[in-house]
Amino acid sequence: MMKIGSRNIKTAISVFICISIFQLLNRPYPFYACIAAVICMKNNFQNSFVIGKNRMIGTTIGGTIGLALTLIFGNPSIVVGLGIVLVIYLCNLCKQSDSIVIACIVFIAIMTNLKGTPSYIYAVNRVIDTFIGIIVSIVVNVFPRIKDIRKQ
Repeated sequence: MMKIGSRNIKTAISVFICISIFQLLNRPYPFYACIAAVICMKNNFQNSFVIGKNRMIGTTIGGTIGLALTLIFGNPSIVVGLGIVLVIYLCNLCKQSDSIVIACIVFIAIMTNLKGTPSYIYAVNRVIDTFIGIIVSIVVNVFPRIKDIRKQ
């Protein structure tokens, strides 16, 4: 029978902790924190840290550019397209090519998912939510290996 491994369990624990933190802080949407926790949970602390660092950098770059462009231009499709060029360019300029994908995703989320929320609030919340998930995942991955669960 296939085992349920420690990474599986740590991922579930990370998602549980993210949702619990959001409930305690009365934050409405744990979705982005949970996604970050799942993506950053790797087979060891070092790999989680590297993925988490790249995700934090990308989230910050994408969030900052998304916020700036929505404040200046709004979110017409041409601005979104040109913004992607700018996000990729800045990641490459800062030698952060491993952060490009998440920077673009965060940028697109900010440019297309405002739903009546002021852009600065939406952008700040997306960055905070993602950071919570990254930090939770890295902290959970510090704990010693959790025993694999096997069906007897």
